[in-house]
Amino acid sequence: MRKVYYLFLVFILTIASCAKPKLDTKLIAAKYKKSIVKVLTIDPKLEKIKPGKGYLGRGSGFFVTSDGYIFTNRHVVETCVKGYIDYDYKVNNKNTAKFAVYSDEIVNDKNFVKVYQVGHTIPVIQVFNNDNENDYKLYKAEVVSIGTGSFDGALLKVISDMDDNPVNTKFVPVPVGNSDKVSQGESLCVYGYPAQVTRGADLMLKDMSTLSVGIMSGLDFVFNSDYGYMKTDAEIHPGNSGGPVFNEENKVVGIATAKGNKTGIGLVGGINGMYYISAIDSKAHSELIKNGLVLPKRSPSINSEKGTKQSIKTLKEINAIVEARKPKEFKTPSFVKKTANVDYYKNSKIFFSNISPKENNNKLPDVSKRFAKFSMDLKNKGGKIWVYLDNYPASLKTDQIKVYIDKLSENDTYKKFKDVVYNVSKYSGNTYFSYDFYEEGTFKFFMYSKEGKYINNGIVEVYFKK
Repeated sequence: MRKVYYLFLVFILTIASCAKPKLDTKLIAAKYKKSIVKVLTIDPKLEKIKPGKGYLGRGSGFFVTSDGYIFTNRHVVETCVKGYIDYDYKVNNKNTAKFAVYSDEIVNDKNFVKVYQVGHTIPVIQVFNNDNENDYKLYKAEVVSIGTGSFDGALLKVISDMDDNPVNTKFVPVPVGNSDKVSQGESLCVYGYPAQVTRGADLMLKDMSTLSVGIMSGLDFVFNSDYGYMKTDAEIHPGNSGGPVFNEENKVVGIATAKGNKTGIGLVGGINGMYYISAIDSKAHSELIKNGLVLPKRSPSINSEKGTKQSIKTLKEINAIVEARKPKEFKTPSFVKKTANVDYYKNSKIFFSNISPKENNNKLPDVSKRFAKFSMDLKNKGGKIWVYLDNYPASLKTDQIKVYIDKLSENDTYKKFKDVVYNVSKYSGNTYFSYDFYEEGTFKFFMYSKEGKYINNGIVEVYFKK
């Protein structure tokens, strides 16, 4: 009888050992609650001005070693390395507020119109102790390395508490699985901090972790042709970025990265890609290999660099660049006499034509040949327009005309465009000159005599035929 009992027990244990692994979300939530962290990006300079003012972004992450190494996405902490810029950008002639990772390309873009703030953030790690929204600790971290290829990964390290004291806490790392062995249809669990609350730093800190469950829907090589993403129908939202994705063995096999705009399908970076991101730190790398991190099968685009802060232009330097791009406001030339009156030129007229005097028998074009708008051939990159000044029956009474050309800006004010000078016969009652236009717009021609007397002005509109 005892022998039969033992044989039955062996049979039951054999069946149990062959049972298919099952995703256990209760186990994941209970065992790894302290492993999953909120990654906050804070500008310490702004934070000194007013608590909460320095909070600029957030994501998720997870401990992979007990001494405080963390995996997350590159895009979560990129402003810590490359800096950030808060600015206005012109879209369809309207200013649009934007916040982005700093780049010189943004600053040098002609549609960049105003800068509000520029700087570097630091990563601050929030670790909850339990289900109480007020029971958490904050730690300062550093970016050890970030991906530079198409793999969106970063390695962080806790360095101190918020008062810069050393940290002796033993953190709870997650178990690491093999992302190359995840099968289509396998159950997955996304764990992190989707941004449910966005109304300020105080409320954001109370935002608790969230689990979402789905399957590994398939692979994607469109957004990342070299390494690829795992697709999942598990919910991924802003704030989830950098959080872990568990498989049916209850091990982390991926990092939640993005969500498709059209399909809503989530994109998950395979955790094997972190093999190269972590390789910069030999201590962490060795420990991670012991914990199960392996080389990815596909890896031609996975490169990494140290998380050292990169230099960026200062607010003063950017403002100088923006100011230099602005056309100057028209000002009355300094040579113009304050006592100058326009009585002498009160009958003067300025008009424009595409006909030269030579083409018009050396006469001024009549009214039917005077125009306010001109269409230029874009293939020739511009064209010639004839500008006429008529003061007949009075003579011009000067041997030089100074012409100040302004261009109408997008905010409906005229800005300085170009200054030209033409020699004329002071005994003549009229004069003319040609001007070559190489860009579209509305232009205003102000004319003065050499002696500083205002003569008149005229407006012409130029556009290119497509």
